[in-house]
Amino acid sequence: MPMKLRSGSLRFLRVVALCGLLTSPALAQDQHVDRARELLQLFLNGKYEEFVAAGDDKVKGGFRPEQARQIAEQLTQQLGSYQSEKSARPRLVEGLHTVAFELAYERGILKMDVVVDDQGRLAGFWIRGIEANQPYEPPAYVDRNAFREEKVAVVTGSIELPATLSLPVTRAKHPGLVLVHGSGPHDEDESVLANKPFRDLAWGLASRGVAVLRYQKRTHKYGATMKPDEVTLDIETIDDAVSAARLLRQREDLDPKRVYVLGHSLGGMAAPYIAEKDPELAGLIILAGNARSLLEVVPEQIEYIANLDGQISDEEQQQLDQARQAAAAIRDNKLDDLKQPLLGAPTAYWLDLHRRDPAAKAATLKCPILIIQGGRDYQVNMKCFERWRSALKDRGNVTFKRYEKLNHLMVAGDGPSRPEEYATPGHVDEPVVRDIARWIQSAGKPE
Repeated sequence: MPMKLRSGSLRFLRVVALCGLLTSPALAQDQHVDRARELLQLFLNGKYEEFVAAGDDKVKGGFRPEQARQIAEQLTQQLGSYQSEKSARPRLVEGLHTVAFELAYERGILKMDVVVDDQGRLAGFWIRGIEANQPYEPPAYVDRNAFREEKVAVVTGSIELPATLSLPVTRAKHPGLVLVHGSGPHDEDESVLANKPFRDLAWGLASRGVAVLRYQKRTHKYGATMKPDEVTLDIETIDDAVSAARLLRQREDLDPKRVYVLGHSLGGMAAPYIAEKDPELAGLIILAGNARSLLEVVPEQIEYIANLDGQISDEEQQQLDQARQAAAAIRDNKLDDLKQPLLGAPTAYWLDLHRRDPAAKAATLKCPILIIQGGRDYQVNMKCFERWRSALKDRGNVTFKRYEKLNHLMVAGDGPSRPEEYATPGHVDEPVVRDIARWIQSAGKPE
């Protein structure tokens, strides 16, 4: 979430709004690819002034060279140095000339879209995701003989999201669980560099008798054609989660009265609103879920990362001051004072998030809730956990679990959590998987 992409901020990034339709392509497809590559090289070679100056009016009005520099530096911190272009795939999406690049770095593959208009200007810049170089190895607690997988789709109106359902092989009517992503354009595994926490959860829980549905997030599948100014938490997250839960209830091989939702990070913040829209849910699992305004959380994350070496540099202080100024302007609705977008996201999106109080909303629900927190998590820290606890203290069917050595991805470690650890392969800790399975199998009864 912080501007430093070394952490979960990469998952949150919306670099430039991709709006409007382009007509009468004056450049041939090969020319669009060549032009997109030229623009990309400006970014990769550190020519950020030229990169932004090559943009159309929307790019130049909403994106700054300093932001481009920060993004490039943070990519290098996470992935190491840039190595080579692996592929460039052109496509025309609703009139937008988009070139999907795959770029090899030392420690992974960066997937980036560059959009060029019919005049050869930069019309959009979108990071679709990162893949680690290391192949996925399932954790020891997974039994691949205990479940099978089925490809399905989560459908919300005209939106269709590819999904995978992990089904226990036994004949009983199993409970079902929907996994809801954190911020950013996630794939179905919620991949974060070398880690795939949603695959860990799906396979680990399916090994223990819980059917688990995971799906591509709407911003992953359709991000390049979505209009950021129109995106809300409902459109980005909530509506598709409701559709996913409905899909599980409609299956004859699952128990429709035991369908749960697990929300991670921003998904945890959204979880009470998902339950409000879907009162048939059997319960919620909030995994490292935000309970406070992100306008408070984001500057705290930036400060934490800057302080990891024991001092805040002038450059880091400037970044922190900018984040605090932007957050204050949005929080106080003094939008004329907003000098630059917070994390590149539209102000309307921040306002939608800021107006929500997920802990208060959760207090109005009747369904059982399991709230899980990692003790080393700096992205959603103990302040959020205590906010959940305070808001839900009068409810008898809420269970709180804290795991001292776990980070934001529920991966174990020692000492202060650092963004760099996301580049190291790890797995959701087995006690988390075990406790979630037990809680679901006990019908969400408090422990």
